[in-house]
Amino acid sequence: MRIFELTTTVVLVAYLTYQISPHRDNYSCFACLPLVCLPIIILHLIIESARWEMLPIYLVFIAATYQAVASQWAMDVQTHYIINVLGLGCVGVGIVLSTVFPVFELPSPTGPYPVGTTSRLFIDRGRTNPADLGGPRELMVQIWYPTDRSSMGKVAAYQQRATTTVWDARFSLAKTHSIIDASLRKSQSRYPVLLYAPSWNGMRTENTHLAEELASRGYVIVGIDHPYSSFATVFPDGHVIRSRLLDEDFYSTESSFNRFLETAETEIQARTDDVRFVVNALGQLDEADSADLFANRLDLDRLGIFGFSLGGGVAAQACWRDSRFKACLNMDGFMAGESLKQRGIAPLFFMSEADPIDPQRSSELSLPKRREKALDWEQFVQARKLFSTFGGYWLTIKPAKHFNFSDYAFSSPIHFFSRSGAIDPVRVAGTIDRYAFAFFELYLRGNNHKWLEEPVGDLAEYRFEKAGSASEGSNSSPQAVATDPHSGGRIDNKPIDDPGLTKKD
Repeated sequence: MRIFELTTTVVLVAYLTYQISPHRDNYSCFACLPLVCLPIIILHLIIESARWEMLPIYLVFIAATYQAVASQWAMDVQTHYIINVLGLGCVGVGIVLSTVFPVFELPSPTGPYPVGTTSRLFIDRGRTNPADLGGPRELMVQIWYPTDRSSMGKVAAYQQRATTTVWDARFSLAKTHSIIDASLRKSQSRYPVLLYAPSWNGMRTENTHLAEELASRGYVIVGIDHPYSSFATVFPDGHVIRSRLLDEDFYSTESSFNRFLETAETEIQARTDDVRFVVNALGQLDEADSADLFANRLDLDRLGIFGFSLGGGVAAQACWRDSRFKACLNMDGFMAGESLKQRGIAPLFFMSEADPIDPQRSSELSLPKRREKALDWEQFVQARKLFSTFGGYWLTIKPAKHFNFSDYAFSSPIHFFSRSGAIDPVRVAGTIDRYAFAFFELYLRGNNHKWLEEPVGDLAEYRFEKAGSASEGSNSSPQAVATDPHSGGRIDNKPIDDPGLTKKD
């Protein structure tokens, strides 16, 4: 709970406890506590903003205030006791709701630089929107970048209010660590660039923590919203385009499953076109008038990409189609297109949850569940084949679930609601941060970090593997540091809570 929410709750609990106390005549000063609560509520509404999770507490405050000021509100002792006990119960419900669905905080970036953020509208006049053939393809992007410690300004909200619903409005109340429209740090002439591709109907902000972490270490990160695919895209003039992707049970019938596969293929190809256009637009931005924040500051010769879920497949496909990308990070991604069978030119790093189970080993699965497991297994087998044939890196975080590879894991302390695995999401994020940074440092800056070279530790929580390219002769079958039945290359292991990333460069 936030500070004014917590203060309001404490005051109301004290007041209701006083009301049911048999000795309340000795503490008559407590009778005015609802009036004391009034300015706190006002500050809460002005500074923190209201949210539906606090509704039971708001109702108790209104009732308690009326009870305190309405002297004619008389009732017998039993009724008085029951009403105030019910009030305590309502406060309890409010506490539970506000705790289970908090205005969450992202882990702070650990790099040496503060982070700035800004947004840009890029218009591709050579293409039309697939769902709106009357106009050019318009893309909103958000850019995170290192800034100077002297930078001051408003901190960006996690999401714009227009992208949320009543149910998830708290996402627009959460704050990031990025300063809006801060200046780009001057100590370095040009910065390497990383693009971020979001999930099925995800948005550019869904991996803000990793974007901020990499920006704090000297990268410019560009997150892309795909209109009609991303949940909601807000444009500078205020109009909003919402996703037209169906969020159905894709595995319930054979027709819905086939429709999902066709849509995923189409989406990956269309979003890959978006990604390539954004790179072109960044090139124009880099060559723009010197007054622009990024003019002559973007090093597009050191270009990488990362994506989550379907975005992981977009990242891989972009690297297959565009040789400008020098490194690709696929975070628990669904792959399709040519990149599923032929790895792109850029080095590839897979990150995933625990290995799926071959559905042939289980005879008790329902038909929809069998379709889901069969697809997971097919994707896994093909990805392992790519890994063992072309080389790269693979990090398996065994206790993690799919959404541990996004910020959604921070959205609730209850794993069921955050759809995350039974492991501290901050620990998982720290591991992802560490390996993502080391990977991009190696292939974009040529800095070889120990996390990719000498990881050692226990297999219990995760498995880190690396394999050489098939073109490297004898190095294509590297020795295994630890054995694993799924190994396509060398396996190294390291404790998941390695504190190395917290050290300032």
